[in-house]
Amino acid sequence: MKQSFLTNEALILICLCLAVLRVFLEVIGFEFKKLPLTKRVLNSNNKFHQYGLYFSVGYIILFAPQFLF
Repeated sequence: MKQSFLTNEALILICLCLAVLRVFLEVIGFEFKKLPLTKRVLNSNNKFHQYGLYFSVGYIILFAPQFLF
């Protein structure tokens, strides 16, 4: 029997916690552009971290109701 990652509740809970942490860091004003890896890899005009916020919010909207019910 093959198990999909969409039915693995532990994986969904871990990803939800990481998504909530990502949104929390954005709310408190954490500067992602000051991270050492970001300085090396990305240019200052790239919106990489902004897209990460969008993916985190989308993940919370899609999977939190399913997990809570």
